[in-house]
Amino acid sequence: MNMPMQEWFTDIPRLEFAEPLWFLLLPVLVFAFWFYLWRERTGRCVAIVFPGESRLREQGFEASFFLGRLPFFLRAAVLLLSVFAMAQPRIVQRQTVAETRGIDLLLVLDVSRSMHQQDFNGQSRLEAVKGVGKQFVLSRSADRIGLVVFSGKGYTPCPLTLDHLTLGTVLDNISSEVIQEEGTAIGTAILIAVNRLRASESRQKAIILLTDGQNNAGDIDPLTAAGFALQDGIKIYTIAATAQDARPFVRSAESLPAGGALSGLPAEDVLVSISRLTQGRSFRVGDKAGLAETFDDIDRLEKSSLRSPVSQRKFVLFDLLLLSALCLLVLELVMTSTRLIRIP
Repeated sequence: MNMPMQEWFTDIPRLEFAEPLWFLLLPVLVFAFWFYLWRERTGRCVAIVFPGESRLREQGFEASFFLGRLPFFLRAAVLLLSVFAMAQPRIVQRQTVAETRGIDLLLVLDVSRSMHQQDFNGQSRLEAVKGVGKQFVLSRSADRIGLVVFSGKGYTPCPLTLDHLTLGTVLDNISSEVIQEEGTAIGTAILIAVNRLRASESRQKAIILLTDGQNNAGDIDPLTAAGFALQDGIKIYTIAATAQDARPFVRSAESLPAGGALSGLPAEDVLVSISRLTQGRSFRVGDKAGLAETFDDIDRLEKSSLRSPVSQRKFVLFDLLLLSALCLLVLELVMTSTRLIRIP
């Protein structure tokens, strides 16, 4: 991805000084260095005549020009580093960090015997759901997704995970034989999913419930279970897999009961009430294309939030400069006390 030129420049590390007024000492130091060199060049330095100086030169004790000047350069470097250290320099690197906040999603799939009807373009309803559901899972890399399956009872073959390849493998191996109890326990399946999501710290949680039947098993009413989802801020998207055309439900939500048991209502009305209560949406699908379109709609409705906070990393150089100045000072003192001792 091409980065705009302005953003590229802002990401370049830059040098800052917390106390720049210390740099006012630099002209003073420059003048002091110049004055010292001028006095030395004009022979005005205070000196004590050392007897036998010519003999020392003859014996090779006189240092070369560069080596003789080295202590001066070291002392100058010590003073300059000290000034820079007192100015408190620091390297600042501005970073834009892309942070994705994922959604916790649970696929709740009906695996009852009726899901094996071959009315989805030559495929069974269950096989079509498994194929489309797997594509949906693999397309949401930032989200934790889990799987709950149910018929007369329900269980969780895969808890919430970011390992979508493993979840896809689990989906491939799902069949109606995984649960022996007959029936369609929608309320039980919703409650299992809610309990799985209850411990989640994600701000966005949702359930995608797909079934082709009426709730006729389990100990909890679907709307009661949906009420627990509402308390935990969990949206429920319901999909009715039927042999009809794929389209959203057209029945008016206001015409459905506002609460209480849903026994006696058509299966589609039950699903509409569940979605309405939890602020989700209800769909009816009749073929694989309609199923894929429905999952695309849910994918657009439940998008992970992406933000790019800007942070700054600061590397303070005070300790490094001060330690360097101290090392140079020690080196200069050792040299001027041994090999480079000055006479006179």
